[in-house]
Amino acid sequence: MDSHFRDNKFKRTTMTSVPTVTMDELSRAVQDTTISLNAKRVLEGILNDFMDLQFGKETPYTTGKTVIPSGSTIEDVNISATDSSIDKKFRDIFVKISNTHNSGDLTPQSPNKGWDPKLTPVLVFVTANN
Repeated sequence: MDSHFRDNKFKRTTMTSVPTVTMDELSRAVQDTTISLNAKRVLEGILNDFMDLQFGKETPYTTGKTVIPSGSTIEDVNISATDSSIDKKFRDIFVKISNTHNSGDLTPQSPNKGWDPKLTPVLVFVTANN
């Protein structure tokens, strides 16, 4: 099997491995007073970046230039990824951001779910409410 095929297969597999939360779950987490400031900054950034994506706004996040949510830092992400007081579904997201940032691979991993095709975010964690 040539490396081109393996690379493409890996990218297809990676697309399905992006953890997601609903808009409602994310909104509740942002308002949760028990969540640390570091995690809150990351979660608010995810929410703001998702809204920018929905409204077709070009930002470093929505154009795939960064995976760090707006208003947060990689330090916020890494601290939050190891905070056992935070729900696992959010820690999984923080780990995914950290691993992707550290890899340097900014290839989109989330399928386009109807946003402007000129936008190419690497990771999209928010889904419609169920």
